[in-house]
Parts: sequence; structure tokens; C-alpha cells
Amino acid sequence: MRPLEQTQREFLSALQMPLRGRSRASTELPPVDEGHSPEFLAKAEELLKHGANLSPAESLELYHRQYWFRLLDSIAEDFPVLRKMAGEESFWSLMEAYLLDCPSASFTLRHLGSRLADFTACWDGVEEVKRRWFSALARLEYAYMEIFESAEWESVPPADLATAELGLQPHVKLLELTVPADLCAEWENFSPEDEAPIYLAVWRDESGRAAQCRIDPVEFVLLARLRQRGMLASLFAQPTDREPAPEEVSEWFSNWQNRRWIAFAPTAETEEFPIIQHRGVRDIDWSRIDKMGSQARLMED
Repeated sequence: MRPLEQTQREFLSALQMPLRGRSRASTELPPVDEGHSPEFLAKAEELLKHGANLSPAESLELYHRQYWFRLLDSIAEDFPVLRKMAGEESFWSLMEAYLLDCPSASFTLRHLGSRLADFTACWDGVEEVKRRWFSALARLEYAYMEIFESAEWESVPPADLATAELGLQPHVKLLELTVPADLCAEWENFSPEDEAPIYLAVWRDESGRAAQCRIDPVEFVLLARLRQRGMLASLFAQPTDREPAPEEVSEWFSNWQNRRWIAFAPTAETEEFPIIQHRGVRDIDWSRIDKMGSQARLMED
């Protein structure tokens, strides 16, 4: 008898085959003429039995279409600005190419687009300029999802800055983008002009909502050092490309404190299971958080 795990893996492999036939016609994917591949039909005969009303191929197609419909709906919700900038045809072509090359490898659909930025940077479906912008935009939109499942550590009061071991809040995501993709949210269509690189911080504010701002390149370096954890002096132990003025550093630290970015670095005892301290829980948009995530992690362990 075939081992159950092998059957499950082969069944999943069949579900991840390209969407074809009537199922595809019900999506926004570009139309194709060919039906299911001989490999798909053979796998159906191998894995499923004939039913009273459905053949093995028809039964497998039911699971196949629901798998693809769910993935396509989910990833479209995760990257709305990319969809607007790319246009329907390019967006769905990109999504299909991505899902075939990088199928879901997580228990939650929240991680479905984790590799989209890197994939888009090399995708030959659009010209080079669009690859740069679409890749940067995918990285930015994915960061907006990451902040909602990242921990929040206890923030450091000003009196403890000089003596505490510091760290950057886990939900603060630092992005170095080759193009100003943050502008795309305000555009009606793709209309790039300036392609200067930018530095961004994306985080979850006190009310539980997403926030973002551009930051200075030197500020970015200091925050990246803060991410590595250490005493306050360690942030300035190495030189930066540009020596910031004292007034700049003072303003940056004031902003970091007001945004609660500077946190006590967890100890070895608390590192594995950091306390998540959501502030303003009632104000968080829980529809964007995978409620099954914690249970699924326990099941994986």
C-alpha cells in the first residue's frame, strides 16, 4: 500500500499543476486553448476512484480549481497597488508565473507572496523598467503584511537609553528600494519619472494600524545597527558614509522614541517566545491577520 505521506505529496503536486479548461475560464488568467495535461489525467486515475457521478479527472479538477481560486484571490488581495500599476493582463500573467515557480510552502496564505519581489525582479514578462518598479512595489506591499504578525517588545524610556541593551521593534521593517515605489499608491496608472533610490520604514503604530515614512540613508544604517542589538554606544562605533549633524541625530532619536521603535532587547530566556504586546487591540484590523497562525505553528512543532 502506498504510504499516506507519499499520496498527500502527489496529490498536492497535482493541485499545483497549471489551471486549464473551464476552471481557468472562471478566473482572470490569460486564456489558453489546451486542456489538462496527460500527466494531470494520469495522476487523477492513479489517486482517485470513479464515483457515481464523477470520473477521477472530474473529481481532481474540483480540488484543483478550488486550490487555484483560493491562491489567486488571496494574492490579489495582498498586492492591490501592484495590480493597479501592472494592469490586469500583466498582473495575472505575473501571478500565474510566480505561483507555478514558487508554490505555497507555508501553512498560511499570508506568506504566499514572500518570494514575489525576487521573482518579479527576474521575470521576463515585462520590460526592465517595470521589473524594477514592480519588484520594489511587491517588497513594500509584503512588508505591510509582515508588520501585522511581528512581535512588539517593551519600549525603552529615555532614562534607560544609556544603560539598557537596545533593539529595534520586530514589527519595524526597513526597506532599501531602488525606485520610489511608495509613490505608486497615489498614481492612477504606471507613470514613473524619478528613479532615485529611497529608504523606508514600515511599522505598526500604537493604534495597531500600518504606517510608513521615508528615512535618511544614515538613519537607515543606524536603525539597521539597532536591529543587531547592543548598547547605545555601539550604534556609533563605526563611521557612516556621511557624518550626521547632532541636530539630525537628536531629531531621529526623538522620532524613534515617539514611535516606540527602540525596545529592550529580549534576554535568552524570553527570546524563543517573545511577548507580543499589541496596543490598542480593539483598533487593529483583525481581518488582515491569520487567526489560525498560532495554532498552525503549534501543529507544525
